[in-house]
Amino acid sequence: MFIFILCIEINGFKCCLVSMYISIVNSKSKSGYRHKTVQIVESYREGNKVKTRLLLHLGPLNKFLDKDVDKFIDELLKLKGEVIADRIKKYGQLKDLGDMFAVLHILKELTLLQKVLKLQEKNTKIEFDVASNLQALISNRLSDPSSKLKLLTWLETVYLPEVKEKDISYNNLLRTLDFIIEHKKEIEDHLADSVMSICDIELKLCFYDITSTYFESDHIDNTDDIRRFGYSRDHRSDRCQVLIGVVMTEEGIPLAHYVFSGNTADRSTLKEVISDVKARFGTHVSVTPVVDKGMISKNNLDWLLSQKFTFIIGESKNISLTSRDVINEANEKYLNKDRPHTFEKEVLYNYNITDDNGEITGETSTHIRYIASFNPDTYKLNMERFKVRISDFEEEVCRINAKKISINNKYSQIVSYAVRKHIKGLYDIVISGNKVVVTKRQDKFEYIQKSFGWFIAKSNLNKLEYDSEHIIETYKGLWRVEHGFRELKHTLEVRPMYHFSERRIKAHIFVCFMALVISCIIEKRLKDNNINLSIENALFELKKIKLINYTTTSNVKSVAINEVNNTAKKIFKALNITPPTYKKIVG
Repeated sequence: MFIFILCIEINGFKCCLVSMYISIVNSKSKSGYRHKTVQIVESYREGNKVKTRLLLHLGPLNKFLDKDVDKFIDELLKLKGEVIADRIKKYGQLKDLGDMFAVLHILKELTLLQKVLKLQEKNTKIEFDVASNLQALISNRLSDPSSKLKLLTWLETVYLPEVKEKDISYNNLLRTLDFIIEHKKEIEDHLADSVMSICDIELKLCFYDITSTYFESDHIDNTDDIRRFGYSRDHRSDRCQVLIGVVMTEEGIPLAHYVFSGNTADRSTLKEVISDVKARFGTHVSVTPVVDKGMISKNNLDWLLSQKFTFIIGESKNISLTSRDVINEANEKYLNKDRPHTFEKEVLYNYNITDDNGEITGETSTHIRYIASFNPDTYKLNMERFKVRISDFEEEVCRINAKKISINNKYSQIVSYAVRKHIKGLYDIVISGNKVVVTKRQDKFEYIQKSFGWFIAKSNLNKLEYDSEHIIETYKGLWRVEHGFRELKHTLEVRPMYHFSERRIKAHIFVCFMALVISCIIEKRLKDNNINLSIENALFELKKIKLINYTTTSNVKSVAINEVNNTAKKIFKALNITPPTYKKIVG
């Protein structure tokens, strides 16, 4: 007899009450044939009497046992998400579930897919599900980055909750790219607002930096092609490229991105990006840009001051005369090279007042704070490497001078070597008779060794709000943008790109950017909960949670999920996600 038991807890004691059960009843047909039937009966209390009532008639016992009982049991277990292993007739494909489940949860928190659906509703010509295709594109970037064609094969290996797979095709993926780049501003603005809301961020500091990504092809179609040859951070000057600029919060979460042609100078992007950030996020608060020294020219600095921006900017130790004075004064004050130091000096700066169009309307001056920070470990490392470089160069000079080649060739080889090792400015290199004479420029040698271990940032922030140490620590936060670029290039594999039109190139980078936002949110939450895992390792752990389809011997079809291990449970808890269960997946 099968009995359904209702268990309740009273005053700490567990009591079980029989509520429903399967009853075998002797029955008699109209013809007088006696047989047994199967019924589901419920017991209930009416006053002081216990009564029973019929809930379901399951038919004759012999028929039920021969044909229906197995399916009945399998269907009941299916409701609970359980199965008896011996009753499985056929397994389907094992699919990744855990990482996809987490990604969907973050997408829901950001209400990104909902925003896309609303935008699609305004465009009645699009009949396929853009949100499902976008979810597939973003999830693929985080799980196993591949081309749009390979993505279709990848879909067979994962379980994407709530995705309408029938709507996902190669053409629909490409049309989704066109859709998101057409609505980039609305989608990215919504994404930024959602990020600041769920991460409880008030944008005061914006970190901006730029990187490049190259194409395997070195062919440029026309003069309007966004792919251009330029300075390559990947050391691939033989390949055309585009530049990607990213704006991040102090917490390391990306808010906006920009794509520029490959031959664009870094510093020429600053005004456009900072103006856009101010327009989008600086309506009610003052946004302070934090940028690397490569972004700054005198025109850019004058513009920032003219537009009343506060800023934190990196400063070259070797080019600016002011920074050289700061380094020399800092070394005079701090002779001990075994401990860290911070030195600050205010410098009067004269600048041109410029309007929104960059036209000069006047001149004025202000004080800018130069903050130098010394790291003894960096000093020792730089000094050791410098000594090796100098020793290697002097040996190379002797070796080249001993060659039986023309004096002009000797000179050319020595100069070329010095340029490659970035030490040409430290020497006077001249031809004397049949040899090349190399003489140290003592003043240069002394200064460069004084500069080891120091770096400089400059700012116009109020001292009462940001002391020297705070300025330095804030500037060091630019590493988060560099970390984001590494994620884009390696984990999310923005390259190689299989697109050639400007629209598709920008759309592909937009998908990678959205995946980067999700990965940064996951990493932030893991860090906040003291879980020392990278995004790759965290998703790898979650990927161990699999889903499999199966068919029982009674032809009941269902799915099963393997057990969630302790590491995955900790990750889900940090992400504020309830781990996937059968009921959550099947609904």
